[in-house]
Amino acid sequence: MTVKQMIENKRFLEDNEVITTDTEGIYMRDYQDTLVTREIPNHYGYYNDAGEYVENGTHTITHYRYAHNPMELYEANTNQPAVRLEDYEAPYFEQALYKGIPMRVRYNPTIRNMMKTGNFRIKYRGGSKPQYGFVRNQHNTLAEYADTFAIYPK
Repeated sequence: MTVKQMIENKRFLEDNEVITTDTEGIYMRDYQDTLVTREIPNHYGYYNDAGEYVENGTHTITHYRYAHNPMELYEANTNQPAVRLEDYEAPYFEQALYKGIPMRVRYNPTIRNMMKTGNFRIKYRGGSKPQYGFVRNQHNTLAEYADTFAIYPK
């Protein structure tokens, strides 16, 4: 289902069935549903926990899978009016250029044009969301569960 279809379908669902962030098109999911387990082969030997040498084995990792297509989100948010980033300038002594920008303008054309230059990066900010099972890591948060974001130079 594309972002446009999800936006159109959102009107027909009850509010308690669809959980949205401030960004049009990003739908929060239960954090446990976003985790994916993957087997990664390794082509070298190692000793396992039992002290046995394993010639070629695999490592199992569990990681978060981002389910949103940013290009579709930019397309769905093209009709937003230009955001004034001057309202979000960081103090002169900080590394960030802009901070405290709400997620509803993340896919604004102004932000997209900045990101297309390749000179900036985005860091997402927000607290834990226990109602979705998301416990924030100390040094970052995921875009899906963010409240605000900051723009830094590369």
